[in-house]
Amino acid sequence: MKIRMKDVSKSFRQNGVVLEALIDVSLEVQPGEFVCLVGASGCGKSTLLNLVAGLEMPTSGDIVVDGRPVEGPGLDRIMIFQESALFPWLDVVRNVEFGLKGLGLTAKEQRERATYYLNMVHLSKFHDSFVHQLSGGMKQRVAIARALSIEPKVLLMDEPFAALDAQTRDVLHQELQQIWGRTKKTVLFVTHNVREAACLATRVVLLSSRPGRVLKEFRLDYSYPRHIEDPHIAEAAGQINNDLKSEVEKAMREEMGVEWRLAKDRVLPGSDFDMGGGI
Repeated sequence: MKIRMKDVSKSFRQNGVVLEALIDVSLEVQPGEFVCLVGASGCGKSTLLNLVAGLEMPTSGDIVVDGRPVEGPGLDRIMIFQESALFPWLDVVRNVEFGLKGLGLTAKEQRERATYYLNMVHLSKFHDSFVHQLSGGMKQRVAIARALSIEPKVLLMDEPFAALDAQTRDVLHQELQQIWGRTKKTVLFVTHNVREAACLATRVVLLSSRPGRVLKEFRLDYSYPRHIEDPHIAEAAGQINNDLKSEVEKAMREEMGVEWRLAKDRVLPGSDFDMGGGI
């Protein structure tokens, strides 16, 4: 399913002041493509995802999915958040089935579909477990299974692995690559982790500091499966970081003003806060 954004801008009013989050964003995501959005904190990555999901409306510009203007949420576009948002009073399989309510499926069909996607995310032994019995990574796998069970054409993922430890993230990176390879979903994925973006994406889109706009795109033609520690992934991440670093510094200058400049002058080269180093 193709996503097309044309001259999309989004502003918010706060305390009588208009804040521009996005300005004139134009971007196309082809069917079956895996696109990661990266950028400085506050650049509008999540806002853009919310606009594609139909959870918010743009101030100006157009968003079209599969030839139809986005006018609100739809089952063709499913969002996966950083928090798994599971129901603690339901077991795993019924959490997945919950997303199938209203689709006109029989109880048997709901159970069969939920079981199929739980098997896909390697949770076949945990159908009857409750949320408090699961690790953070397992909770996110349930959330992914619930999203997939609706069989959307587009997955919108807002930093889904940010709260997980590095080892769990590595496992889920591998599993997500397998799932994407099997389902051929169109994926729009927001992350602040450049190495993660380089590991997962067919294309990485760098947004400028606020107001966000498309600054640069990076095509990653490496074969799958990929691992975050692969040398070519590290090299690609380094190239993206070179462009991202100036945007992070710009965002910090705007946030901290004079305090940032004084702090930068006091930082010793090579320290943890040396702006000359990597992100």
